[in-house]
Amino acid sequence: MLDQKLELLARHAIFQVNINSVLGSPVRNPQDALDVARRARSLGFTSTVGVLHDNNGQLQPLSESHQKVFLEIMDMGRRSYSRFNYFQRDVAHGQNHSWRCRAGSRYLYICEDGLVHYCSQQRGYPAIPLEQYTRERLDHEYHTEKPCAPRCTIACVEQVALLDNWRDPQTRKAFEPVGRPSGLVELPSPIREEN
Repeated sequence: MLDQKLELLARHAIFQVNINSVLGSPVRNPQDALDVARRARSLGFTSTVGVLHDNNGQLQPLSESHQKVFLEIMDMGRRSYSRFNYFQRDVAHGQNHSWRCRAGSRYLYICEDGLVHYCSQQRGYPAIPLEQYTRERLDHEYHTEKPCAPRCTIACVEQVALLDNWRDPQTRKAFEPVGRPSGLVELPSPIREEN
């Protein structure tokens, strides 16, 4: 059934189609992700791969079998934004990644109640209604360092911040006042690896 729909898309879509496969501990058979990626490519679609995060939006290293599939799918990448997913290699190995998260500025996650949050894994801050989300707030969050960033797995947030890794340092700490709401979700600090 799904394959028939993909074939229809391949014949009739007037837009680019990307199929994203996911890997991680909840995925029992990583070979399924590879099969999906191969089928997507055979139909002329782009194919990407993501790593599932845990319930705190943080990474869990991939097992050896998952890493093998992950690298094979990554190597299938072509002319798509998947080439900018280099940070996913750090994620797959459970390593911290150095970048500047611009969630709350370049990337807005808006929940079903119309509130703006950093992302799907950090709901609860700033939790401001979209219609009240000002240019001042965008600027504030652009310059705010997020403690959860080093072990984040959310590819779309990383991709929209890609160019910002080379400019505008983040000089504010998370939760500095600018209309700080009550009932915050605390962002977890990155796990420090023992040397």
